[in-house]
Amino acid sequence: MRRFFGSLIIALAFYGSANAQLLYKISGNGLKSPSYIVGTYHLAPASFADEIKGMNEAFAAVEQVYGEVDMQSVQASQMAMLQAMMLPEGKYVSDMFTAEEMERINAYVRESMGFDLNHPMLRDQLGRMRPSVLAMQLAVLQFMKVTPNFNPSALIDDHFQKEARKCGKRVGGFESAEFQIELLYGDCTEEDERKALLKLVDDNETLLKEMRDMTEAYFSFDMKGIESLTFGSLDNGEMTIEEFREMITDRNHNWVKMMPAIMEAKPTLFVVGAGHLPGDEGVLELLKAQGYKVKAVK
Repeated sequence: MRRFFGSLIIALAFYGSANAQLLYKISGNGLKSPSYIVGTYHLAPASFADEIKGMNEAFAAVEQVYGEVDMQSVQASQMAMLQAMMLPEGKYVSDMFTAEEMERINAYVRESMGFDLNHPMLRDQLGRMRPSVLAMQLAVLQFMKVTPNFNPSALIDDHFQKEARKCGKRVGGFESAEFQIELLYGDCTEEDERKALLKLVDDNETLLKEMRDMTEAYFSFDMKGIESLTFGSLDNGEMTIEEFREMITDRNHNWVKMMPAIMEAKPTLFVVGAGHLPGDEGVLELLKAQGYKVKAVK
């Protein structure tokens, strides 16, 4: 399944491309009070929220926060998530690859972590992960190498929900933890699993170059470059049209169907990945098609 790399690339690219206008005000169409939607990058630091113009005012004005998923429900489903990420009992990554392939995988893991999957601790932890999950974990390690001060325990999506609970605001989610587990891991075949890990191991320089290019484009505000990198993930096969539709487009439509009732009940801050905002079938245009006014907060 190529969605693991495609979703990482899309998240990185749209975080930069939406940076100039991350926060939007939603009004009209009978709403008594405006709501807001902010685009995030799921690996962005919590501190980045302070850099979004108008964010503090928007947060103060709403009575509830809605994310893609309620992070507390994810924590409550940790066992199910862990089971979905792991191979069946008694099976290891090494069982799915030839000896020569494992030599390549172990060389990569050793370079990244200092030990390989022959180390007892890594074998019992990383070595029991589904190869696609291991590939994503290793890709995040690569991201950390090109992203200074990355802190996985203080990320932006969770930040908004934690702040809402501190203030007594309601927190909700569009999707259940079970839905997201199925979305990520439900239809991945063993061959998909093998390809995901081998692609990372054998084409690591390409991933590193993409990350460096995205980081450089973001910090230099090169929006055309970021857009090119984003849609390049479709052109080069890292994500298929079907996977893009399942991961992005279909979910956009589902969320926009739910948003009117949520906004009518209480003024709301919606916090979703920035990749869901732009485009003809992005959340912003779908809201406009329903008659809402959607204006960037600058």
